[in-house]
Amino acid sequence: MMWLFGQMFVLCLVSFVAGAAITAVVFVMRPSLFARAAAEPAPEPTGERKLVEMEAE
Repeated sequence: MMWLFGQMFVLCLVSFVAGAAITAVVFVMRPSLFARAAAEPAPEPTGERKLVEMEAE
């Protein structure tokens, strides 16, 4: 019985550490993903939206 408890404890500990590591990587990588998206130049406006807004008036 103690062997089973030990195995479950190790399994839960490994799962917790792996989940914490994945979560940390996601939160560390997220700002760099946003910075990379902001660094890309915005596409040139085509005026299509302005035409749609004028049609709605």
